[in-house]
Amino acid sequence: MEISVVIPTRNRKASLMSLLENLRQSLYPVSQVVIVDSSDHPMEPQEYLSSGLDNIIYLRSEPSVCVQRNMGIRAATSPWVFICDDDIEVPTDYLQKLVAHIRDHPEAGAVSGVVLQQEGEEWKGSYPVTSAKELLLKYLFRLGFWGEIACKGNNVIIRKLKAYYARKGNHISRSGWPVITNFSGKYFTVPVYGLGASLVRREWLLSSPYDEVLDKHGIGDNYGVAIGFPGVGIQVLNAAVVYHHQESSGRLQKPLQYFRRALALDYFIRRGKNQRHVKRGWLLYSLFGNLIIQFLAGDKSMMAAGWKTFRRMLFGYNPYYGASKRNEIGVNPLLDITLLVFLMIPM
Repeated sequence: MEISVVIPTRNRKASLMSLLENLRQSLYPVSQVVIVDSSDHPMEPQEYLSSGLDNIIYLRSEPSVCVQRNMGIRAATSPWVFICDDDIEVPTDYLQKLVAHIRDHPEAGAVSGVVLQQEGEEWKGSYPVTSAKELLLKYLFRLGFWGEIACKGNNVIIRKLKAYYARKGNHISRSGWPVITNFSGKYFTVPVYGLGASLVRREWLLSSPYDEVLDKHGIGDNYGVAIGFPGVGIQVLNAAVVYHHQESSGRLQKPLQYFRRALALDYFIRRGKNQRHVKRGWLLYSLFGNLIIQFLAGDKSMMAAGWKTFRRMLFGYNPYYGASKRNEIGVNPLLDITLLVFLMIPM
């Protein structure tokens, strides 16, 4: 089973070289590495070749993670593509475990391990709901979950909500947000997952590419790709983990991430991409619920982002959707880029 690795990168040379060293030490060898670099200064061949990896293709790109990933996928020659962010730490047995799972589950077309992120002193792959109030608000406003329901109380309302989410399983809510509450078993299946350390059939990625209308950071891009996958969804192995170091260079602050993720979700809903049960009205309702939660938390920066997001959605003005429609009728893309920059100024 041959694997091409696709790595989009920008101004993170140290992180990239560390990742290449991880790949060199992998117990399962990769056939090809495609680096798609949008850094201010290109790397010299001797720099990336010093990793000791064979068959490295180095491409230059404009600064856009979606464009970079698509370029890398098109350049890949293997039937399987390991999409890997440049700030991921990949253990030596990670690919070996993913390949073994695919061999045991021939229906699989997209497989990942658990992606851990450091929160304080702890590495986390999920964010359990421990508060009955949080559980109730998430249910009322059809908000997303990324963790088990672990409320301490056990009154009738909590029992009914636990049973409801257990019955629904991992799914996408009516408002479009992913609801991932079941992380049990050797692996669990999800409709959407971060694809920053995933092994995916190349044909799936070619048929559901990254949407290049999104901003250069690609916030929300994995959602648009994943909901276009055929088959059983994304299978996530509990026994395989990677470490996402969340390199600070080029990373957006949380309020702006929230704003752009909501724009991306609204854009995919309006494009009608494979989610007939998801409606913009429910998304708007969920954004109002988020605004209430942000107010109750007293987080002024998130409140500002939440209000801007809600107001923008209420009036239906989404620069991503506008740009995509103009591109379809042949308007100069430079105008769309200018519009995006103007509308996406940090709050």
